[in-house]
This record gives sequence, structure tokens and C-alpha cells, in this order.
Amino acid sequence: MKIAICEDDADFAERLTKSVTDFFAEKDIEVEAEHYSSGAQLLKQFDAESSGYEAIFMDINLGGKEDGMALTAKLREVCVAAPVIFVTSLENRAVDGYDVGAFGFVVKKNLNEKLPKVLTKLWKELYCKRFVAVTGKDFTEIIGTDIIICAQSQGRSTIVHTSDRNYEDTRAIGQFAELLGTDEFVEAHKSVFVNISKIKRINTDTVVMCDDTSVPLSRRNRKNVMFAVMKRLGGK
Repeated sequence: MKIAICEDDADFAERLTKSVTDFFAEKDIEVEAEHYSSGAQLLKQFDAESSGYEAIFMDINLGGKEDGMALTAKLREVCVAAPVIFVTSLENRAVDGYDVGAFGFVVKKNLNEKLPKVLTKLWKELYCKRFVAVTGKDFTEIIGTDIIICAQSQGRSTIVHTSDRNYEDTRAIGQFAELLGTDEFVEAHKSVFVNISKIKRINTDTVVMCDDTSVPLSRRNRKNVMFAVMKRLGGK
């Protein structure tokens, strides 16, 4: 497993590297960590070649000169899709992680308590992918739940919107939603379920997904959606 750690404090970077390495060693996964003391160094790496990083651990306040959130936005612009976990002292910046598709948010002072929970989610994301069978009128296709952006009712059937295409499943949304699981999906509106990890922005009455698809958000479900996203970011 290859990871990048962007952190201007060398001692903390070493501590973080050891924590991540020890966690995955217990699961027989070897970690190759590369440390960057500045955002410019990390960006240069992506300019030069494909890095192959499976995860990026990012500080927000990089020596007071660079903002890790802005750096992550630049990485997204050059199509870096690796999960980004913010490890920072700035507790009030968690909500900002929505806009850059953060995978998790760990406050440094709570590292020992919160990091293992986020790493468990990362391990499940990378190595324990779940699959569902989408059944149409004349086909059955097995797809990973990680590529599903949202699923919603269309009459008596369900439209499954993925990063590549849309599927029409012959089952009703209630039956299909039972296959998705509450750890990965949340109901945004009646008969509309969204992938928590694909949420890009939460508005008053809509949720914008990673592909800029906008789905309705009911007042009743807004609190549940907010909680699901914050739980995912914070590793609670």
C-alpha cells in the first residue's frame, strides 16, 4: 500500500507514518509511505508522473504558508482520486472537507483515539469492497457498491446511477436499498438513496454528488445526511 503524508512537522509525520504502518501491518498489508513537507513538493510529484498513491494524509496548515484544503482542490483538478484524510489541529475546518471530497478528518490531539477508526474505514474502502447484483429485465450484473452514486425510485423499479452508466433494476427502491447498507448509503429524500462517500456538497434542499448530479434533499432527512457525512469524515 503506497501512501503520501503531506506534513511540515517532521516529528509528527514520523509518528503518523508509524501509526498507519502498524495498523495495516496487523492486517498483513505492507505500507510504503512517502513524506512531503510542503504542498508544492506533493503537487510536483503529480505533475511529474502518476504516483500510484492509495491514500493521502494531509495537514491543513502547512507551515502557515499553504492551505491543505486548497492543495487538495488542486489535486482534484488534476484528477487525483485517492482518498484524502486531513490530520490537523484546526478542528473548525471539518465541514470544508465536503468541497474537496475528503475521506476523513482527524484532529491531531485526538490522534490515538480517532485515527484507528478512520483507518478501519480506509481498509474497508480499499480492501473489503462490497458488491450487489443489479437485475434488469434481461440481465444481471454484479457491480461494486463503491461505484454507485445514488439509487432512486422510478415507478415500480429502481434507477441505479453509477460513475459509468445508469441501470434499471426491476425491484422497488425499498427492496434494493436493503442491499446497500446504512454504513455506505443514506436516504436524502423519499425513495432517493445517496452514497455518502460521493457527496460533494449539501445545500438547503439538494445534495450535489461527485459527478455534479443534484438530487433532492428533504428537510426531514437533511439532519441524517449531515450526520452521516460528519460521521464519515470524523471516523466516529
